[in-house]
Amino acid sequence: MDWWLLTFFLGAILSLFLQEVPALFQLFLLLCLAIGFYSHKKLRYSSGLWFGALWILAQAYLYHNLLPPPLIELMENKQAFFIEGEVLSIQVKPPIMLSEHIKESAVQQKANSTKRFNFLVNKINQQLLESPITIRLSWQKSTIDLAQGQRLSLNVKVKPAHGLANIGTFNYLSWLKAHNIVATGYVVNPRKKKNSNYQEAEDLKSLKANKLLMANITMRQALFEHYQSLTPNHKLTPILLALAFGERSSLNTELWQTLQVTGTSHLIAISGLHIGLLAGSAFFIVMFFFQYIPLRNPCWQHINSRYIAIAVSLLLATAYAYLAGFSLPTQRALVMLNLYWLSRVVGIKFSAKRLILVTIFILLIITPFSLLTASFWLSVYAVAIIFVSLWRFKAWMNKGPYLWRFFKTLFIIQVALTVMLMPITALFFQKISLVSLFANIIAVPWMSAFSIPTALMSVVLIPISESLAQWFMMLSLQSLTWLWFYLDLLSELPNAIISLSFVQQMIVLLVGNAAFSILYLSPCLWTRGGKQITFVLLALSAIVFSYHEPIMSSLNTYAWSKEVKTPKDAINFQAESGFSSWEVIFFDVGQGTSVLIKRDDQAILYDTGAAYPSGFTMSDAVILPFLQYSAIEKLDKVILSHSDNDHVGGLRTLIEHISIDEIISNDKTLFNSKALSLNALSTTTNLGPSNRRLTDCQPRNSFSWQGLRFDILWPLAWDPSNESVNRGKQKNDDSCVILISDQLGTTLLLTGDISSKVEQKLLKFYPQLNADILQVPHHGSKTSSSQAFLSQLSPDVALVSAGYLNRWHMPVAIVRQRYHDSKIQLLNSAELGQIIITVDEEGMSTQSFTEDLRPFWFSH
Repeated sequence: MDWWLLTFFLGAILSLFLQEVPALFQLFLLLCLAIGFYSHKKLRYSSGLWFGALWILAQAYLYHNLLPPPLIELMENKQAFFIEGEVLSIQVKPPIMLSEHIKESAVQQKANSTKRFNFLVNKINQQLLESPITIRLSWQKSTIDLAQGQRLSLNVKVKPAHGLANIGTFNYLSWLKAHNIVATGYVVNPRKKKNSNYQEAEDLKSLKANKLLMANITMRQALFEHYQSLTPNHKLTPILLALAFGERSSLNTELWQTLQVTGTSHLIAISGLHIGLLAGSAFFIVMFFFQYIPLRNPCWQHINSRYIAIAVSLLLATAYAYLAGFSLPTQRALVMLNLYWLSRVVGIKFSAKRLILVTIFILLIITPFSLLTASFWLSVYAVAIIFVSLWRFKAWMNKGPYLWRFFKTLFIIQVALTVMLMPITALFFQKISLVSLFANIIAVPWMSAFSIPTALMSVVLIPISESLAQWFMMLSLQSLTWLWFYLDLLSELPNAIISLSFVQQMIVLLVGNAAFSILYLSPCLWTRGGKQITFVLLALSAIVFSYHEPIMSSLNTYAWSKEVKTPKDAINFQAESGFSSWEVIFFDVGQGTSVLIKRDDQAILYDTGAAYPSGFTMSDAVILPFLQYSAIEKLDKVILSHSDNDHVGGLRTLIEHISIDEIISNDKTLFNSKALSLNALSTTTNLGPSNRRLTDCQPRNSFSWQGLRFDILWPLAWDPSNESVNRGKQKNDDSCVILISDQLGTTLLLTGDISSKVEQKLLKFYPQLNADILQVPHHGSKTSSSQAFLSQLSPDVALVSAGYLNRWHMPVAIVRQRYHDSKIQLLNSAELGQIIITVDEEGMSTQSFTEDLRPFWFSH
């Protein structure tokens, strides 16, 4: 049985490495293969491989077919439509609303912040769906006081589930699939039409209004609002809410930073630790009650007190999981807890290995896409490490007095978890905390003994006594305050957390595998069980390595780049180093532009993508993670094409987080007091006007870098027809156009957002202009990419940066047709994700995220 469960798990993992989800008839063939294996006696225990793959792929097929065709058509046409359904996400109320009585009727209040929530849809335009679907919505200036459990009718615009696709970054699409969310969008607020009378405006508003159909809210939402209204005004109140309800949206950046640097984020995510602590405490309290409190009624004597204790334990654990919204970690904890108590009641002896495998099997049946989440792998691996450590060091931990044994066990488990979780943490989060051991060795027992129990007691006591509940809140907050002082000290230590490049992640992974083999597998390496464990480790390692680019190639590149000191001068560079390959990394930043020119371990960035009012920037989400992934520690230059937000929005974030030697831009208003002062720029990156590190984009400032020639073609220095070139707010036609060429003559033309008017001027001023690689002007709008421009340039590849199903329909159909007629390969980041073009002595090679870099069905 264990082997079948293990192969089922491996089959589920291997199913993730297909590029596309198989068609229905292919799934049927896979089912026949699985049944055939199971029918053969010698192959029966290996049939789990096919059943596991079949189960995950069948769920993926169903997920991809959840959206009905009429709805997909509405999405592709970018039309608004009405949906009816239920709010699934718990909503955190602003403090001003907590003092007001929550009415059962609609509360018409406008919120300043954007609300984000999951919504279970069962009707679209009054048509009942065959099966409900879950979508994720945002709502600016909501006219309804949202709460979990409400039924609403909303006017929305949505798109099928999609996310930015860049290597080294968070994959939003995988997160959506893991939570079974099939579409994302926003709620449309009705707007009054101009030149219409009052009555017409009111009629229009009533037709398009977002309505509250049913005001009933869930018990969890009501309890959370009541609890939140009682919490004191304290900087650690968000931590208290996270411990009690698993609600972490209130945590600010400062709190998150302390948790991440110290490696204690897991302590506020309700999971196995919290569920196990509550279940164990409940069991021992009930057993103590029956053992030491005399019960004279003879009926009690015929009842096995252990069964009552187990029932109370499961009931309280389930209630706590409900408060946490039955998140994936709580589901895993509940499954394992139920299996453990079932084995105790029925008398079935579960080995640790079988308990873990059965738990994984049940989890994959209940939540198959949990395989896509980091929390699944972290929790499963952590539980496995705990069991293996208890087995491996059992003899040493059982020596000495009871109290001494307890502390030794705690220390061994914590050290094992900290060290052994480093490889998987590095793989998922690209960071490792060097102070996590010192933080967790204190934080885990402290929170288990004080902070978590008092937080839970404060929730339990709310129906009994609000004042007593508040007293326990204060106790919990006081214990957290003392602990937080210690965590803050650790987080402020130099190099408390280290960011890792891809190569460093692989090194940590290899060292972790070696350490695990030496510490845990050496006593039983040649036993049957040891061979099975070794096989699993090798299989998982091979899977992880195949998931990334070739390791040895990356290691060789990394080592060579560190050994060779690259000269700056182009002639010396060519003479001493010969021709080395260079890359054009075309980021997927939605409706915006960002291109990285990389040679060896140095880089120049052209545009930074957009920034949004919420604080989200493409620099934070895409550019900086990729630079870290590629071990690029600074940018030699940042070139800003013009001042539109979708091209320069991420500049401030870049300057705050990475060293920049020079910025090239014609818009000096980007650095004024409202945006980014020159003083701040000089302080952060050692730039300043005195050493001319802030440079105009003009032809006289063309330069050579790493053997590449950067010729600035536009704007011209003193063009009388364009007075805004060198000062003030820039327009699209003021974009900085640069021609990049290497020693072998391969050229790249970066065009920004120029229109066909500037294209014609470029052809006039540079009659010999041509390019092998072209950044499509203005995202493929109808005002650019003229036929004459394409005919003269005649590029082999054209790269267009556009948002998925953007409202401007870019690149527009007529532009697509021009590139097709000119036999120019048009690559769209909205379809392919990140695109990397490598130029070497043999020519150009193109890789895209969806087809080459991460060609797996769950990531695109």
